[in-house]
Amino acid sequence: MNAAAEYRLSPAEFKFVEHKLYTYRDNKRLVDEYLAQREELIHATRSREPGVPHDHHIGKPVETTVMQLLLLEQKAKKEEFWVKAIEDVYQLLPDEDKTLVELKYFEGHLSNAGVARQLNISEREFYRRRERIVWRFANRFGLV
Repeated sequence: MNAAAEYRLSPAEFKFVEHKLYTYRDNKRLVDEYLAQREELIHATRSREPGVPHDHHIGKPVETTVMQLLLLEQKAKKEEFWVKAIEDVYQLLPDEDKTLVELKYFEGHLSNAGVARQLNISEREFYRRRERIVWRFANRFGLV
């Protein structure tokens, strides 16, 4: 197998990985928000005065909070794997590849030509690097 074929993903796989990279910041925020709300709820539950009898009925505010937390948890848990996988791969990338990921996916969503200009590389080199980088994420995602 030649080196170029080694990094080939199907168009659907490539698009999926790019989508996860484009939505990383929002999904990271969602996971962090869930964890913070979960900690707040746990802290509020534990801070009740001991020995004071509590109603056996769950009040509407508590019920609403728990339902919101469960819905947020469900969504956060779905994204937690992808967020962690992206962070794992990102940490291992060389600095120039990190910059490409930041410019293309995390920040201003520049065009491919715009990213190439920012990195002072040709568009052809940009496409080679991008394909290799996306393949690394796909590999960590378990797609290849």
